[in-house]
Amino acid sequence: LYKKVLEDRGIKKMYQYRTKIFDKLDLSSENYTKYIWKKDDNLFKLANRFYSNKNYWWLIAYVNNKPTDSHFEIGEEILIPNYDLFGRL
Repeated sequence: LYKKVLEDRGIKKMYQYRTKIFDKLDLSSENYTKYIWKKDDNLFKLANRFYSNKNYWWLIAYVNNKPTDSHFEIGEEILIPNYDLFGRL
């Protein structure tokens, strides 16, 4: 099914990466920062602000069990996990 689509788009090789599965996370207060979601916030901006890398947006989404920006509401308190909580990725 995908072979034709890939050929039509000129894709010669495709890689699939597994999502890292974490053991139960310890969300005690020293492992995260509480943050209030504001108008115009998004996961990329928050990841860049807290981790200096927008590619770690998914850490925030994962801990809050909300896969996209649209799942957060203005005024909602969310958790920003400390990077060391996840160890080296």
